[in-house]
Amino acid sequence: MEVVSAIIGPIVESLIVPAKQQLGYLFSSTKHVRGMNTILRQLDGASRDVKKQMDENNINNLEIPDRVPGWLEEVEKIKEDAQRISSTGNGCFSMKMRYQEGKKAFKITEEMACLIDENSKIIWRNTQKPLGKVNSKNASTSARLDGDAHNHFKSREKIFNDALGFLQQDHKIQMIAICGMGGVGKTTMMEQLKRTTEDKKMFDYIVKVVIGQKINMFSVQQAVAEYMGQSLTETSKTARADHLRMSFGNLPEGKRKVLVILDDIWEPIELKDMGLTPLPNGFKLLLTSRSEYICNKIAIEAESDLTLVRVDVMEELEAQNFFWQIAGVSKQYDRELNQIGSDIVRRCGFLPLAIKLIATTLKSQEAFVWRNTFQRLKKNNIDKNVQEIVEISYNHIKEEEEKSIFLLCGLFPDDFNIQIEDLTRYAWGLQLLEEVSTLADARDRTMTCVNNLTNANLLIDGDYIGDVKMHDLVLAFVLGKVSKGDLPWMINHDDTFKCSAVGMSESCKSISITCTGMSEFPRDFRYPNVSLLRLTDGEESLSFSEDFYERMENLEVVAYEKMQYPLFPRSLQCSTKLRTLLLDQCMLMFDCSVIGELLNLEVLSFADSGVRKLPYTIGYLKKLKLLDLTGCVNLRIDDGVLKNLVNLEELYMSVDNENAIRFTDGNREELAECSKHLSALEVEFFDTNSMPENMFFVKLKNFKISVGRNIQDDTGLNMHTSRNTLMLLTNKDELLESRVYELFEKTEMLYLEVEGMNDIEEILVESVHCHSQSFNNLTILDVFNCENLRYLFTVPMANGLMKLERLTVSQCPVMEALVNSENGGDGVIKFQKLKILFLDELPELVGLCNTVNIIELPQLEELRLDGLPNFTSIYPDNTSATSSMFSNVSANQPFLNKEVLIPKLKILKIYGMNNLKEIWPYQFDTSDEVNACMLREIEVNRCDKIVNLFPRNPLSFLRYLKELFVSECGNIEVLFNIDTSCVGEIEEYNSNLRHIHVQNLGKLKELWRRKGESSSDILIRSFQSVRMIKIEECENFVNVFTPTITSSHLRTLMNISVDGRRRWEERSRNIEFVEKSQEINVIPKVEISDVYGSKADIEFSVHPKPTLNQLEKLDILDCKEVEVVFEIESSSTSRDLTTTWHNQQPVLLPSLKLLWLRNMEKLSHVWKCNRNKLVIPQNQTESSFHNLTTIYMSNCNNIKYLFSPLMGKLLPSLKEIILKYCDGIEEVVSNRYDEIDEMDTSISSHTSTSFPHLERLELHFLPSLKSINGGNVRGRSRSFGITSGTTITTTSINDRFNCSEVGGVTSWFLCQYSKKIYIRNCGALPMGFPYCVSGQLHKLEELIISRCESMMEVFESEGVNKDGVHSTNVGDDDTCTTTMTLPRSANMTLLQLPNLTVLKIYGCKLLEHIFTSYALEGLKQLKEFTVEECRTMRVIVKEDGEHTKASKVISFPRLKSLTLANLPNVNGFFLGMNEFRWPSLEKVKMYGCPQLMILTSGHSVAPKLTHIHTGVGKHSLACGLNFHLSNATDKSHIQWNLNLLKAELYSTQIHSVNNNKSSSQCKF
Repeated sequence: MEVVSAIIGPIVESLIVPAKQQLGYLFSSTKHVRGMNTILRQLDGASRDVKKQMDENNINNLEIPDRVPGWLEEVEKIKEDAQRISSTGNGCFSMKMRYQEGKKAFKITEEMACLIDENSKIIWRNTQKPLGKVNSKNASTSARLDGDAHNHFKSREKIFNDALGFLQQDHKIQMIAICGMGGVGKTTMMEQLKRTTEDKKMFDYIVKVVIGQKINMFSVQQAVAEYMGQSLTETSKTARADHLRMSFGNLPEGKRKVLVILDDIWEPIELKDMGLTPLPNGFKLLLTSRSEYICNKIAIEAESDLTLVRVDVMEELEAQNFFWQIAGVSKQYDRELNQIGSDIVRRCGFLPLAIKLIATTLKSQEAFVWRNTFQRLKKNNIDKNVQEIVEISYNHIKEEEEKSIFLLCGLFPDDFNIQIEDLTRYAWGLQLLEEVSTLADARDRTMTCVNNLTNANLLIDGDYIGDVKMHDLVLAFVLGKVSKGDLPWMINHDDTFKCSAVGMSESCKSISITCTGMSEFPRDFRYPNVSLLRLTDGEESLSFSEDFYERMENLEVVAYEKMQYPLFPRSLQCSTKLRTLLLDQCMLMFDCSVIGELLNLEVLSFADSGVRKLPYTIGYLKKLKLLDLTGCVNLRIDDGVLKNLVNLEELYMSVDNENAIRFTDGNREELAECSKHLSALEVEFFDTNSMPENMFFVKLKNFKISVGRNIQDDTGLNMHTSRNTLMLLTNKDELLESRVYELFEKTEMLYLEVEGMNDIEEILVESVHCHSQSFNNLTILDVFNCENLRYLFTVPMANGLMKLERLTVSQCPVMEALVNSENGGDGVIKFQKLKILFLDELPELVGLCNTVNIIELPQLEELRLDGLPNFTSIYPDNTSATSSMFSNVSANQPFLNKEVLIPKLKILKIYGMNNLKEIWPYQFDTSDEVNACMLREIEVNRCDKIVNLFPRNPLSFLRYLKELFVSECGNIEVLFNIDTSCVGEIEEYNSNLRHIHVQNLGKLKELWRRKGESSSDILIRSFQSVRMIKIEECENFVNVFTPTITSSHLRTLMNISVDGRRRWEERSRNIEFVEKSQEINVIPKVEISDVYGSKADIEFSVHPKPTLNQLEKLDILDCKEVEVVFEIESSSTSRDLTTTWHNQQPVLLPSLKLLWLRNMEKLSHVWKCNRNKLVIPQNQTESSFHNLTTIYMSNCNNIKYLFSPLMGKLLPSLKEIILKYCDGIEEVVSNRYDEIDEMDTSISSHTSTSFPHLERLELHFLPSLKSINGGNVRGRSRSFGITSGTTITTTSINDRFNCSEVGGVTSWFLCQYSKKIYIRNCGALPMGFPYCVSGQLHKLEELIISRCESMMEVFESEGVNKDGVHSTNVGDDDTCTTTMTLPRSANMTLLQLPNLTVLKIYGCKLLEHIFTSYALEGLKQLKEFTVEECRTMRVIVKEDGEHTKASKVISFPRLKSLTLANLPNVNGFFLGMNEFRWPSLEKVKMYGCPQLMILTSGHSVAPKLTHIHTGVGKHSLACGLNFHLSNATDKSHIQWNLNLLKAELYSTQIHSVNNNKSSSQCKF
């Protein structure tokens, strides 16, 4: 029994203990809960203490134990668990609940006790936390560019994300440099990157050190140590570096990710002195500097790879937005400030710092401060802080030669493409480059300087290779610098040139002037110290004094560009120091023999000039080193010229025109002799001018030589900087005899069209030491029309083309393969750098190689195939066996085999491959099976046998594809034929496809077709990026959208163009935008951009839905059945017009910007509101059509008007209205169909001003147009006659003055806000502008009216009497019986045109005058005034009674040009006795005016006018414009001009007699 008890006792006890515990949960539940709450209060108190301590440490930047954040998280979690347990219990009858809560409370109590105990063991050392240690807070869910919205620029998102990607630990690059010019935002981007990496916890430590202009390594080391929490006690630089290196190596495991930022680097810095050589694993180095060269040097010394991130100036739109955000002004509400601000941003060159500084100073300032700031910027008087940015960079240029080249760039205008070759020639002439003996060396030195300046971001790349530009603010700094000092420069590229102060004449060193508009160079132009003279853009009329070059004894460079009549310097007049003479694009040059007198000349250029003969005297220039005859067509060279130029180094003679230089036999012999010492040669030899024998090519370093054709260069390179080029259209024997093959090793661009050549090795000879290396510098190879060429390369030669980037082979009828392998297909063929491959019209081609050699094209990006009939597919079926291409041309012949590797192909273009059935085998499921995963653009044209453009699973091909264009492929029925059964559910198909364009696909019915069952989410991701769909000439096309393509698939779609026109026949079926089961409102963002269709193709009006929110352009063409474009409907049946602030109305097409309507025969309305309730919101930024800027309508003959005044209230952003060839249109704006009862006044009080941004109004060929804006108000009618004496009829006397007072309903807002108005061939228009708009034309800048044969007045003046009131006839509708005088309305003022600069009137037969004299006071800005072919014109300005008193002086202060032509009845400009002043008038043209006896009856003062241009020539007027012609009984042009000559002679006599009287005030 004892034994049993001993055994059973422990067992029972072990069972009782857990049983008691479980029962305790039930019966002691309340006790456990109370105990839990007690411990909870203790834990809560401990938690608050820890948080408090944590906050204090954060404030004091003290270390926080690593366990603390995790401990606090666990505390919060357990507190949440405890709070879920009820403290009031669950009653006696809820046994299960009591048990569960008791158990939970017990366990939570234990866990809380453990946390309290753990907290007591955490040691707070309170040591200083390293500055660079990244906080252990949670990372942000997304990266951000900057917390400051002002600095978020969309154009920089890509480079920001690229830089952020380089900082990822999985990227092998360890060193990244952010480079850009001063003020561009490098440091800002660095700070954005720093914050983002902190948020994402990409690094454990981030060290940031500002280096500055002078490196203090001790300070740099100390800063690094502080960020890393180290203390440097060492005193030597080396010891401190070792300390840092050891501390980096001793970082704990898992804490070795460190970002070191070195900001504002100006000089190379030794990374070893910072303990960073070599860079430890996990370390990244981020540099910011203006100099790319400095960053590269740092990387080289550190033996680390470097990635450059270039930060450029902002795009214009975001620069404008940046400015307005800082300036705090809404550009929409102040047009003057809007224009000034936009101009200021442009003058700042879109540089962020300059914009920020100037915008800050303009904030809350008055308009005059803005104007003053802009004027200062125009004069290059830039802000001191901005100037300092450039000056610091300039001061860091160490080489004086670089500074000189930099300052030379200031000779050119804003945004000018500066050719480095020009800088070279200037620098040579000015002797700026030391220790250079040849022009080739000088060019290399100049290019080195330019490269360094570009790396320092003081210069920027130009639009062409070989060009550079200078930022506007950098140019302003240069101009400010060179205009000061002892030897200032004179630089003027404005419209007009004015000589500087007399004091400058004795000291000016360099002169650069744009001569546009100048007729004569100043006579007192004397600058004895000038060394460089640059004149450009001189017109034919520009003349120089004969002694122009006298006292220019120090002149070294003369550069004329686009000067029609350049003045050649002569040895007796000009400096003997002249070394460079450039006469580029100077067309009117005749005898240039005097140039031969300039014996010290070393550089002479006639590039693209009109010189036709190079005289023998040019041979006298024994010192000449460079002669440039580029572009001199039909030039003849005297014998002896080339022979005598014994020191010539560079000769440029290419014309790029069939009218090349005409070589004589003597020229050819001299050229051969001259070639012995040439280092640069550009020349063309045509049919009869084959290459001379005995040419020497040994010394040639740069050349462009063409035989049998003109030189063409489509590489985007500039002259003299292009690649060494040979273009050979010849036969094999002549090529070998010419020995031009000696240049093959130096040739970079080679064009071959060689008769009799079987392969390329045949044009090489044994003297070429290694055929495989003969073309090792070749980058471009074009082979055309080689009839015997079967193969192009051998395998060794193909592998030797290490630099080849582009290969074109065309029209070689027997070519079978590019590469011929004789070893049975062993080995690898690798075109290392080939990027572009074009194969065209090769009917026998069966592959790239005649065997199955592995062909690697690792850099190929573009492949274009045209006219290759032997191929049925492009990519091979990987299931087929590999065999020789030549063994059997099977029925399925792919262009590529499995052994061709093209990993980077981006562009694939296929044309005219008549047997091509597919690009990829249809059974392919993924792009991984072929080499096509990187394709961005696919174009297929004229491939009639192709049925399936993509395989059955096309989605994987869309990962990178952006553009798809398919045309003239007659068997394609659907573009994307998707078999979803082969699409994996887990595959990701995020697409970049943006544009789909199909044209002339005869069988195409739809774009998308889906077979099988699969999640529609796959399709959503595959086409979610499509923005534009364009469908043209597809006569069987039915559906753009089907039920399988829902709104969410195309959420970014902004542009759809459907052209329903047929080429050969008319079809009656409609083109539907969706299948009949769907409506257009399934498309959320737009959707219809362009709609085309012929008769009966499209029978609908566009009913816009509120979902079409992204449509920007709507272009409707040839939809001949459409009657209404926008039929705006409302559920309301009321017929009142109201305005509202709060009523909700669907927003229609809020993003629409461009509306084009063309060839719509039945169009009657653009907008038709059905007279229902139209809500005009007060907040225009939320209204329908509020972004519409342009309306263009042509050939719509049924429409009577464009829109109503109330509809105009929905178009606040309208900028352009262009109407052409609309035969039926009578008014542009009309209220004829709007029912306006008693609402006019109320509407006016609540509606905003119409068309505040309208800039251009064009009305062309509108034969029925009678009024621009409606003249019918409240049922009133007005009619205008077209012959003299016709009356104006009205039923209300108020109609004559009340048309401007209907509160914006019928006001002439189109005229009021237009800057430019063009009216042409509007035969029914009786008047341009009525009197009620006369005072509202303040914005008008340019007005041109032509061929309006019914127009009787441009500006209505009838009825305005001397007292400023209006007279009108009042009667019934048919006759006028009563004349009444009405007071002028308060809103009607005299004609005011304060901004009108250009006024031209042509061919208006019924016009008798343009203005009445009361209007002249408002023409202060008029610059150009032309009146022609107005047969009934009597005077230009008509007297208006006593309004203009004879004593009053009339002035046209800015008028420069006046033209009166073919006005047979005009008697004068103005026949009143007022004095006229024309202070700016420079050009007058008068012809075809036989009755013109006097211009003005009073005095006419025109101090700048010296000539009048007539039909038979130019005649001088010594007396200015005040002439009086008599005895003009003969009205012919000749007699008129004879009288003019008499007046001229008479004026000369008067002037000589009376010397004391001003010639500008004499009178006949």
